[in-house]
Amino acid sequence: MANILDRFNISVVGSEGKISDYTSTIGPSGDFRRVSDLEAIILSWNNILLTATRTYTHDPEYGSDLYKFVFDPADNYTASKIKDEVMVKLQRYDNRAKILNVDVRFLNNKKGFTVSIDVNYKGETSQLGVTIDESLYFRFMEAAD
Repeated sequence: MANILDRFNISVVGSEGKISDYTSTIGPSGDFRRVSDLEAIILSWNNILLTATRTYTHDPEYGSDLYKFVFDPADNYTASKIKDEVMVKLQRYDNRAKILNVDVRFLNNKKGFTVSIDVNYKGETSQLGVTIDESLYFRFMEAAD
């Protein structure tokens, strides 16, 4: 019979080189939904990009400063700075997958932007889309107070 640590490593951490994680979405069985491989990486990247730096107490540098670009001019220079922020933070905190492309589009109806990231992991490709707008910016500012 396997001990508790072995069972944990097989059922939670993953097995046979598969990345595994749990998401806070409740599945049909009433438990947290388990995700693996590319989906786990995309959820991790989403958390990195939507966590403001200096808000995670155990690692103040964890997260990104994307919210700081919300009120910057909607031009190529700002788009370039946003792309740099995405690339640096994702490579620093979770470099398990390859970033194929980062596309920045500014919102027309309010201050902010959408970042689309094309991802490749073991031959499987997907896309992560993150929207940072003024409402998210103000939530970050309220949390910082």
